[in-house]
Amino acid sequence: MPAVRVELSPGRTREQKAQFVQQVTKIASEVLRCPAGSVEVVFIEIPPYDWARGGEFLAPAPGE
Repeated sequence: MPAVRVELSPGRTREQKAQFVQQVTKIASEVLRCPAGSVEVVFIEIPPYDWARGGEFLAPAPGE
């Protein structure tokens, strides 16, 4: 059972996620030669104040 973990900032619509899930499932199933029903996709939404790049947070924490 392949599992795909997607970490991203919040803001994508359910429709965007659904389209992503469909495409990733199709590709994973074809490339890994497994049933589409065995492919799992998990979205982990991380707010920009908990995400840093180059030593800097992308946004200030709430209340800062």
